[in-house]
Amino acid sequence: MTWDWSYALQILPRLMVGVWYTGLVTLASSAIALTLGLLLAILEAVSTTIGHAFVRFLLEFFRGVPILVLLYFAFYVLPEVGITLPAMPIGIAVLGMVYAAFCSEVYRGSLITIPTELRDACVALNLSPSITWRRVLIPLMIKRAIPALLNNVLGLFKASALLFAIGVPVLLGEAQAAGYQSFRYLEPFTLTGIIYLGMNLPFFYLLSRYKDQYVEHRRP
Repeated sequence: MTWDWSYALQILPRLMVGVWYTGLVTLASSAIALTLGLLLAILEAVSTTIGHAFVRFLLEFFRGVPILVLLYFAFYVLPEVGITLPAMPIGIAVLGMVYAAFCSEVYRGSLITIPTELRDACVALNLSPSITWRRVLIPLMIKRAIPALLNNVLGLFKASALLFAIGVPVLLGEAQAAGYQSFRYLEPFTLTGIIYLGMNLPFFYLLSRYKDQYVEHRRP
């Protein structure tokens, strides 16, 4: 099979629709993942034994169950018990919760690296726990976690392709639909790979920037 430029140009607008949905899913899911992950990390840190165990169960559940299983369960099983939701919100919610579990571990790791002397200083200054968290610990957690969080957002962006399995018109879904209709797969999937690579470039740029800043700060 040879490359057909006229067909490639013909399907390009359709693939751009997939790019729009992919970007929308990534932004919405990332907002859920970054915010919920931070809340879970804080809840795990301040909870009692039972609360800590419950948070750990949630984190291990969403990290351990494959995303496709969760998507299929929410899309096909929940309607059988009377809960019917559109595919788009289901996909955003599932990706957001799965990556919230990964982001929570990143936040927790950054919290562990904060020196205990800093907390002692907050106690010595008679700062309340809420002020200590809002003004000291949370800003430091986020700052130290940014490179790893960007990696998770990149992973979420690539995982958004799985939403084609429940009918969300993300980029991979549009490429597959174009291939099914024309029985030509060279152009749709080649263009899709190139577009995904191009959409990855901002993540690579940000990661390299933060890496350079980290090395600069660590230099004696």
